[in-house]
Amino acid sequence: MFGCKPGDDVTGEDYVANLRRRMDEAHEKVRHSIRTASDRMKMTYDVGSSETAYQPGDLVWLYNPQKRRGLSPKLQSSWEGPYEVVKKINDVIYRIKNANGGKPRVVHFNRLAPFAGDNAEAQVRELQQLHPELNFEDFMATHTGTAKARFGVTREEHRDLFAVPDEYALAHCVARDLRMSRGIASEFQRLFGQVDELERQGGRVGQVLELRSGQRRLYYLISKEKSYQKPTYRTVWEAFLDLREKLLTANVLKLAIPKLACGRDGLDWRIIRNMLEVLFKFTGIEILVCSWNPRGPTEHRTVDCFFYQTSGCKKGVLCPSRHERFRDETALRRGQENNVTPGRGKKAFEDCNPKVQTRKLISLIESTSPVELSKATEVVLRRAGKCDSIVKELCSASPTRGTNVKKARGASLEKPTKLS
Repeated sequence: MFGCKPGDDVTGEDYVANLRRRMDEAHEKVRHSIRTASDRMKMTYDVGSSETAYQPGDLVWLYNPQKRRGLSPKLQSSWEGPYEVVKKINDVIYRIKNANGGKPRVVHFNRLAPFAGDNAEAQVRELQQLHPELNFEDFMATHTGTAKARFGVTREEHRDLFAVPDEYALAHCVARDLRMSRGIASEFQRLFGQVDELERQGGRVGQVLELRSGQRRLYYLISKEKSYQKPTYRTVWEAFLDLREKLLTANVLKLAIPKLACGRDGLDWRIIRNMLEVLFKFTGIEILVCSWNPRGPTEHRTVDCFFYQTSGCKKGVLCPSRHERFRDETALRRGQENNVTPGRGKKAFEDCNPKVQTRKLISLIESTSPVELSKATEVVLRRAGKCDSIVKELCSASPTRGTNVKKARGASLEKPTKLS
């Protein structure tokens, strides 16, 4: 055998699980990047393909890629002008004339572009004019279903919110009474404090309070009046607008947040994420969404440990394989060796297969103990579909009534007569 010796952590099952997890993460990131690029491409195409209506007297450029003699192709411009629109023949055909003189020309509107050189009345169209900002009512009508807004603003990662670098500002939702006693708000109060400063700033529902902790900026979004109340999407929308203004004023381009208003507040994270994508697009602000489970991922071990089944495993709870027969959970957490005799526990009667159930019934019926006789009678009566009251009466029989229990047992074991 050649090559490096694999480490202890490179076992078959763990390696496959780790590889599958990394492939799933990479696949999700690639899908998100492709969707974001597709949305941006569509947006750029919409800007270039939007209809442009020119009126008589407007100045335009004319696209003319024809080469001219005496000039290098690198020095030639494909756009000529300015031209003046003389007449709009129809929706796509225009008659234009060179502003310096010459014969009029009839061209298609695809060869024209607005000229804003010396024309003081010409207005340059901006991206925000082509895609105006939505108000709250329009947003709730278009982005509350299965539609997902993708503008590359948010990025979700499984990490600790308070362990991000100091260049990230932190934000979370609070009530106006500033009673941060539960959830992640209690962690903010425990780590940063300064509640008196927040009370001094005041603020109403829909506004944002700001603190400084060293080099880090902290933002408290007031989303409700009392801590025991629930916020609404409108109050969160207003708080996001105020947060965007404060971030742009302070030139903060990196923000780390939990899943805002989606824990105890009970709002839908998909709608909140769409709000962030729509409101913070074209701002250059990067939002990192941290969702961290301090208990770690749940382990599912399906391969039995060979050493545990034979001589005993010394790794204890750190073993990557399964120790199914451990009985002492405390010893497992301490990492001690297994000192329990290997053996499987007894299954419940309902979990056994029919053959095992029949064998258990026969062993109980053949027993001479009155308690076991009553138990056997109860099981047989239940299988025969008898009344529960009879079962309870037989189970409560004392040992002195063993004869009655035997009679009931014999009656329940008789074969039913077939109807002719």
